[in-house]
Amino acid sequence: MSAERWVGGAVLLLPDTLRARYREEWLGSLRDAQELEVPRGAIVRGAYVTALGTPRSPAAFGLTPAALGFRRLRWAAAWFAAALVLVVGGQLIPGSAFPPATAGLITIGSAGLALAAAAFGATAATTGIRVLLPVRSAVLGWTLAVGIAVAGALTTALLLGLLALSFAMVLGLCAGIAVTAVALAWPIAREPALRRTIPGVPAGIGTRRSALLAATTLLVALVVATVHLVVWNPLAKVPGLELREIYAELAARGEVPAIGVGFVLVWAAGWVPLVLVLLAVAIFGNRGLLRNLDERRVARTALAGLAALGFGVFVAGFSLGMSLADAFLTSGADAAVSGSVLTAAATVAGVAACLRIIPHTTAPIEASAS
Repeated sequence: MSAERWVGGAVLLLPDTLRARYREEWLGSLRDAQELEVPRGAIVRGAYVTALGTPRSPAAFGLTPAALGFRRLRWAAAWFAAALVLVVGGQLIPGSAFPPATAGLITIGSAGLALAAAAFGATAATTGIRVLLPVRSAVLGWTLAVGIAVAGALTTALLLGLLALSFAMVLGLCAGIAVTAVALAWPIAREPALRRTIPGVPAGIGTRRSALLAATTLLVALVVATVHLVVWNPLAKVPGLELREIYAELAARGEVPAIGVGFVLVWAAGWVPLVLVLLAVAIFGNRGLLRNLDERRVARTALAGLAALGFGVFVAGFSLGMSLADAFLTSGADAAVSGSVLTAAATVAGVAACLRIIPHTTAPIEASAS
């Protein structure tokens, strides 16, 4: 990687208001390195030392203490949510399609990444609370911040644990409708200075192409998920029998496969509106009822949709999976590799969605005032 790219990474570590000045200064030093007889590597190292040593005060970010504190709390929420996604993904990805050793490695690896994400979340929460606390004493301020962050994290984890199983089935079956409603109705800031997060690839290809790519991705994932649940997974769970024989045997043993298949179809139907909405954006652009779906919203909706769809496979297939398990004495986990692929895609998309959706960047004071 070139020295310029390394310097670009150092710039991203700086508070917002300092980035333009230091970027120009460091890139100028790289251009003149040969004339100044200074190694380019030394300039890069100096850039990172400066970036990491720069004070993270509200003034450095051009924000009020409250704005900076809540920004860090949003990042804490994002990292904690990403940790939860990684934990769930680590449990669901292996299914029963992998050997125990491989499944164990996947679960342990996901747990390790989840711990790292939780550590980032804890750091962001502690520093955010410290900024918000009106305490002059550094020792007392940091002690209170750590205590509040730990208590808040434990309380949140307990509530999530108690509520997750209670609402998983209902939320999972209507997730497609929920994502569609939020994408259409959630207001966005029209002021460019208030929407400063970098949209990345979608900004380069435009809103319509982003929407077409998002619709295609979700439609393919939905078709794969549906076929996985009603065809591939039953065949993988009961090798040696044809699909019609499997369903006939389920009916003969009183499991009523039509109920399980019906759950799958109801769940799949809930995702069709989102695909149609994204196709409408691809055809007509973001106007009228679609006005909130700019390239940033489209990208974030696609990530959230893919995550909810992939994890929703577990909910949609629960009834049919348990019927298969009871009738043929198999496990309730996915046996087809397609389930693992869908869940892995959902995990990656879920982490990306958490880190892109929750931590909206707050505009600097001078930008919002202008």
